[in-house]
Amino acid sequence: MIRKYLKWHFIEIPKRIVKVFGNFIWFGYNFFSINYCFKTLFNPWKKIAWSYKGGSSRFEVFTSNMVSRIMGFLMRSFIVLLWIIYEFIIISMTTLSVLIWISIPLIAILGLCISFKLF
Repeated sequence: MIRKYLKWHFIEIPKRIVKVFGNFIWFGYNFFSINYCFKTLFNPWKKIAWSYKGGSSRFEVFTSNMVSRIMGFLMRSFIVLLWIIYEFIIISMTTLSVLIWISIPLIAILGLCISFKLF
């Protein structure tokens, strides 16, 4: 019976905690569309681009298109940065959750010892 409890507490539940937080990592990857952000990193922002046909000068169109591309790069880079921060928080929470879960029996024993003034 004790062996089953120890296996459950120290092996099975930490695996479940990691699996749950793994779902959060998967969610973050898809929510922030990281794959799409890297594929379109240098594309114009919101596909705003001007054509070289018409009455505008080539320099004006080139400058406008470059500004649109730089905006796209900056916005997608910001999204990737937010995703990295999100993932760091999730990994930290996973580690903290597993450590707290593993230390619960020690905290309980320590609490009993303090309440019975064994220390």
